[in-house]
Amino acid sequence: MRIAAISVAPVFPNQVIGGSQKILADVAAGLKRSGHDIQIWCTGTEAHSGDFEIDGVPVHPVLRLRGAFPATHQITPSALAQTANRLSAAAEWADRVYLHADAVYLRHAIEGAEIVRSIHDFVYEEALLSTLTLPADSTIVPSEYLKRCIETTVAFSGRESIEPVVSVPNGIKVPPTLPESRLPEGISPREESDLILLFPHRPEPTKGIHEAMLTAGEVQRRIPDRNVRLLIPTYPTGSELDAAAGSAAQISELAKDLHVENLVELHDWLNPVDMPGYYAAGDVTLCLGAFIESFGLVPIESVANGAPAVCARVGALRQYEGVQGISMVAQADISAAVEAVSTMLEITDEDIEIGRSTIASRFSFDAMISGYENAIAGDLGNTRDIRYASDDIVELAPWCEVSGDLIYDDYAGRSQTFTLLAPKLSLNQSRIRLDQRIVDEELRAEIMNAVEQGILVRQFAFD
Repeated sequence: MRIAAISVAPVFPNQVIGGSQKILADVAAGLKRSGHDIQIWCTGTEAHSGDFEIDGVPVHPVLRLRGAFPATHQITPSALAQTANRLSAAAEWADRVYLHADAVYLRHAIEGAEIVRSIHDFVYEEALLSTLTLPADSTIVPSEYLKRCIETTVAFSGRESIEPVVSVPNGIKVPPTLPESRLPEGISPREESDLILLFPHRPEPTKGIHEAMLTAGEVQRRIPDRNVRLLIPTYPTGSELDAAAGSAAQISELAKDLHVENLVELHDWLNPVDMPGYYAAGDVTLCLGAFIESFGLVPIESVANGAPAVCARVGALRQYEGVQGISMVAQADISAAVEAVSTMLEITDEDIEIGRSTIASRFSFDAMISGYENAIAGDLGNTRDIRYASDDIVELAPWCEVSGDLIYDDYAGRSQTFTLLAPKLSLNQSRIRLDQRIVDEELRAEIMNAVEQGILVRQFAFD
């Protein structure tokens, strides 16, 4: 099958920026190995100089889009028109169009094509508009969490039908043995007393850079005989790949403001080939942000290469509960994060091996490639009608979690106390009836408050 893979985010020959683009490269190469004729069309930047290949897959950086999130389409009208023409040419060549991390607003340019899209976040305008307003024959997501978020939002918005939404978990290659540790170029060699904390994320606030610095500072105070080092990657100067990301100067200024400048070490952005040795060089990886991960590759990549991880209980990161080597804490709870780091420093090699085995089984790289091939090149399935199960039943939204008498809302980024409602939801499989005959006045007030905030949503099903 001829597959036109289209990405608004740029693709580069010698570096990968972000987990989503790594998935695109892996999937495209996998489809190529399976015999499909796949080519990638992506946004061009000043760093591009013509077509190139990734693992034998042709890449055409010819779309005239800005390509920097969260404002991918802030360009001239003539550039948009030229991009539409190039999208039309790609669609005419292909048997099927795959929109990776769909942000293609110019749907008229590919009208009539069979469209499979993937969604890799449910935060940025591109993903929200895509799922709520733009057509596709099928949608691929990396987790059951994101699948439920999209389906619930579409139903909640009043739409009467939705295309198939297929969950294909991201997969990684777990090495048979732990890699040799390797620090980035320009970073001082490890000393015996060092305690190395890793922050291998995009350097932007919601990814938890502030929380990571606070945690590093508290760990240093708790363990004064260790030399705490917090390693943070920065984007190449002038790359303009992510308008929300902080520059090296801004990160350094934040470190000074938090009085941890002597703990923070910045280094150049790393490519996927460098990551195994980087993880192996760390003692603990920090994933403490409020960003609503739709999957979250970092924690499992870290454990797969020998470094335990401490994660905030946000979004799809909650799926790692119980995986050996990954410790979960409430978002913004620095004391809990510090305690978790201390615990992870004592983790045994046996526990890491159990975690690696679990990850290899649950998040298989080969299963991911096979899942994408079936979703992109296979039967697209049928549109589903949405029906509401009952006017009298509401359920906990998939972006919320109950803990005791608290309910955490991923999108609000905070927990709220629901003294009566939260325990009831825990007992009743996250559902509750509104019937006034069985719900007292105080509980009903909490229910209606939660409904107003989108914490509880009307129960629905598909025909």
